[in-house]
Amino acid sequence: MKTAVDWLTFRTKSNPFKTIETLKDVFGTASDLVTFRTGLKGKDGWMRAGEIVMAGDISLGRIDYDGESQRDWVRVNLTGEGCAWVQRWDLVERLPDMLAQAEIKRLDIALTTYGGEVNDSMVVDAYSEGLFCSGGRPPEMRSITSSDARAGVTRYIGKRENHKFMRCYEKGFELIKDVPHLKDKITHVNGARVEEIYRVELELKAVDKVVPWSAIGRRDEVFAGAYPFCAKLIPDVPHFVCERLPDLKPQFALDASLNHCRVAYGGILRAALLAHDGDVQKVMERVIGAEPSRALVEAGVLTVAHF
Repeated sequence: MKTAVDWLTFRTKSNPFKTIETLKDVFGTASDLVTFRTGLKGKDGWMRAGEIVMAGDISLGRIDYDGESQRDWVRVNLTGEGCAWVQRWDLVERLPDMLAQAEIKRLDIALTTYGGEVNDSMVVDAYSEGLFCSGGRPPEMRSITSSDARAGVTRYIGKRENHKFMRCYEKGFELIKDVPHLKDKITHVNGARVEEIYRVELELKAVDKVVPWSAIGRRDEVFAGAYPFCAKLIPDVPHFVCERLPDLKPQFALDASLNHCRVAYGGILRAALLAHDGDVQKVMERVIGAEPSRALVEAGVLTVAHF
């Protein structure tokens, strides 16, 4: 993969302790070092929260839970630091199989270059050439500059509240900002010149479009399909065009419900099937409802094809 996941927010109806135990496995050989430190105040309407911690003092993210208005939803935020510690992204993709109604709410995909392959001038020129247009009105570009040449320049493209938002910035200068007394003396970070380290970051949110879990494993394709400029940065990569995702909402609704059914009742159904000598029809007659789920009907699952 040329890109990396730099932020992940998802929600689930599994309780926070089941969630953290399931999440530990994605950290691979470091899973035993991951703990859940409760006692924080919740944000955004949640009452309680806990910090996901590595080795006692490295913050990987947080889990918010409880709250009358949250309807049993639990929210998980994995920060850039947390994502950097993930060893098993394949397990992250399979979280919907292990957690109830798990849905991605935000996914950041970052491309970082270290040899000057991308720079601020390229971004500005690309914007002028319309390479951040993907149909409709071109997104607005906002710029953060400074009189300090080593403070770096950041370009924001699009609106933060929309499904798709882009940040392009001089990552090298960001890396040295935490040591202001040394920033004028530091010339290299991990062997790369500070001024040549650049990041292009795509932020996707489930605002009016679904962000599928498969986007994690296909993140290069998602990144390349976001804007023509992104496609130029990683050529010869197929495009996963996010604009098509609204058509998949009914399919995702049914898929999530079936996953929940399998996790919650799969063992019971398997036992019943064995007890009835593999007679699927007999078992289905015992458990199937007289009417389809109103929630799934309203989600449109009966109006589209399923694969």
